[in-house]
Amino acid sequence: MTCTFTAAMRGVLFVAALAAGLTAARPAARAAEGAALNVPAITVSGTAEVAAAPNRAVITIGAVAEDKQAQDAQRQIAAVLQRVIQAVRAVGIAEEKIRSTGLSLTPVYAQPGPKPAPAPEAPRIVGYRAADSLRVQIDPVERVGAVIDAAIAAGANSLGGLAFDLRDDISYRRQALQMAVQEARAKAEAIAAGLSLHLGEVLDIREEGAHQPYPVERRFASAAAAATPIQPGQVQVGAAVTVRFRLVAPQP
Repeated sequence: MTCTFTAAMRGVLFVAALAAGLTAARPAARAAEGAALNVPAITVSGTAEVAAAPNRAVITIGAVAEDKQAQDAQRQIAAVLQRVIQAVRAVGIAEEKIRSTGLSLTPVYAQPGPKPAPAPEAPRIVGYRAADSLRVQIDPVERVGAVIDAAIAAGANSLGGLAFDLRDDISYRRQALQMAVQEARAKAEAIAAGLSLHLGEVLDIREEGAHQPYPVERRFASAAAAATPIQPGQVQVGAAVTVRFRLVAPQP
């Protein structure tokens, strides 16, 4: 009985000592954090962009049709999209790079004529508008013009967007991050020099995000007589960082 009681007391004392140690360590940790925050320091930001030639394009292309009957409008749009898919694949685009992105069927209402205020004309459906679209990934980008021309020749009458980007932008993002850090350090050094101080170690650094390649929006009303000219240009891969440096007084 005495041994059991002694073992239990030892366990209680151990837990109590451990809790006391943790409680004592918390103020010390908070004090260390406060000291780190209170040191002379400067926080600066840096941004950078790297230009790269795009090697992938994405377009959203489709068709719109109207008819008095909903089934007829939908039937027309289905036939057009089938021809568009066949035409795009004939240019050399693989089936897995063609994906349906939008299908809609909405009523078309008659435009009300001028009526006296007490007797407004009630909405009246006069037809239906069907629309469907495809997202096509084009690789290489030299085929973009041919894909657009083939799709429009097959009956497509809307082009929602054209965007260029990179299949793999990791190396460009690394380069942009390095340049952003260099810019942040250059800013900090200039400010420190103006205060007759030197930069110390880095206290904190955060990546704020990266800029995505911007899309080029275009619309086509009808097929052009000549091939559609496409200029991919360059895309910008960007990065931004925020860095906190310690400020150090010069040695006497």
